Amino acid sequence: MPRKPNPLPRLAASFLLGLLCGLLGYHLLLHLPHPVQHGGTVNLQGWLENAGCTIPIVAVSSGENPTGVVCTLAVKIKSGEGYVYVSVDPMLVGFDFQDSDRKAVRVAGNMAGYPLDEDGVGLKGFDIYFLVAGPGKEVRVEAIDGPSAGAATTIALLSLLENRRIKEGYVITGTVEEDGRIGQVGGIPHKALAAAKEGATHFLVPKGQNKVTIYEKVTYELFPGWRWVTYRPKLVNLDTYLRERGWDLQVLEVSRIEEAAAIMLE
Repeated sequence: MPRKPNPLPRLAASFLLGLLCGLLGYHLLLHLPHPVQHGGTVNLQGWLENAGCTIPIVAVSSGENPTGVVCTLAVKIKSGEGYVYVSVDPMLVGFDFQDSDRKAVRVAGNMAGYPLDEDGVGLKGFDIYFLVAGPGKEVRVEAIDGPSAGAATTIALLSLLENRRIKEGYVITGTVEEDGRIGQVGGIPHKALAAAKEGATHFLVPKGQNKVTIYEKVTYELFPGWRWVTYRPKLVNLDTYLRERGWDLQVLEVSRIEEAAAIMLE
């Protein structure tokens, strides 16, 4: 009878290969540039204070009762080799967020007249660093993802590349496309409320999203002691929705990043 092959050599080789790949990955992680370190943790305040530009970005928490959250995106640009770095400390960022950052780099670079690096990802002769900071001690954000900060990221980069200042009180939500269009996003009412509570005076949204669908709670009394609760969709103007809740936030619709830059940058 033919002899069965001994699986041990193959298993040993697979184990050694996996171990080598793990060590190599750990080595690369150790040598990636990180924000300023202090005592083994990120000196977040120092990083933010030394960033070239910061801009508020609005997100919506996941779960049964979503709420709006305002984080801070900090950006630095230094002479380098065309790399784009996205910090994962103090919070994780997802793949969609990273892809959105890459689009923002290409769009902002094109608008400001900076050529792309050979791989088409970063700017030639520069390294770009992104860091997202959470809203503070009251709300802890473990991770952030999604493309809805693309427009804000592009505005922040333009601010640095063109040496222009972002106006106080201006917040924007929306994706950014390769041709400069600003795409629609979800959670607009939650984001608008969060921006208003943080002191925003102007809220830029994608074209067509000043009208939003909200869900009103409706309770039916079937008979004593028994109620049926449902939610009814209602289309409202975002300005009206905010005023009814005591917030005076001017909502502006924009369809392209050039429009947003003309409004937000000085």
